[in-house]
Amino acid sequence: MKPLTREEIAATLQKLGLQSGQIVFVHSSLSSIGYVEGGADTVVDAFLSVLGSAGTLVVPTFTFSHDRGSTPVFEPDKAPSEMGRITEVTRTRPGARRSCHLLHSVAALGAHAEEITAVHGPSAWAADGPFWKLYELDTHILMLGVPYLRCTFFHVVEQLVQVRYRRWSEVNARVRDPNGREQPLLTLVYSPKPGFQGNDFNKLGRLLEDRGLAQVGGVGNAVARLFRARDALEVGLAEYRKDPFLFVMTEDSYTPLRDGVLTAELHNEKSVLSAAQIYRGEQERKYR
Repeated sequence: MKPLTREEIAATLQKLGLQSGQIVFVHSSLSSIGYVEGGADTVVDAFLSVLGSAGTLVVPTFTFSHDRGSTPVFEPDKAPSEMGRITEVTRTRPGARRSCHLLHSVAALGAHAEEITAVHGPSAWAADGPFWKLYELDTHILMLGVPYLRCTFFHVVEQLVQVRYRRWSEVNARVRDPNGREQPLLTLVYSPKPGFQGNDFNKLGRLLEDRGLAQVGGVGNAVARLFRARDALEVGLAEYRKDPFLFVMTEDSYTPLRDGVLTAELHNEKSVLSAAQIYRGEQERKYR
């Protein structure tokens, strides 16, 4: 498998429609791309070269492995991202900023990093946090080697309309700063009710593609889908009024997408041109 270079990845991102000065929120699977020369660092460098000094790269740095047997403690400077190697490399780059949320923090690198991450309220998806800031700043969202199923921004719409299949719960957590000092970190979780069959966010993604609001291309072996957060929210709100099950899995399988193939790894699905070209080398763990 021919290794991909920074220049090749940058060229395909530009062909997809990513431009200098933009803000992009990226859900990713490094292994979906194939063998990348230099790994995740090369991918991050490619994004930064395209976005330029005025642009900003934003990634989810979610953390679900806290000890729930006692009061969970979040350490923003230490807790590794559980959303793949590209997100962890972004989080640990000099100048990166990270929001403070027990479960759904984000990291940002670039001109708007501080503005995006400065405030993150108890609810991950509310107006006092990074995900609404993505809407305000007219951010683009990129699904890189993963399907719309992994698009957490769609939870913003679910919360806005207060879907009938979720309910609120509280987690009394704490946050620990680099000096070891702890403070309360109230966390509100919008959890599924019993009997919930799961989300099928491919429904909304397919609507965006059908309306020409999502650009689809390839980055190596990964299928890449680029769209605006504002389009997703506006279409999602309008379509939910017509169909209150817009975000819910109502069939035996997820809504099919026209391009690429979907792997069958539950909760770690990949969207690729060829399942045979997913990177399976010695460092596969780092290529998640």
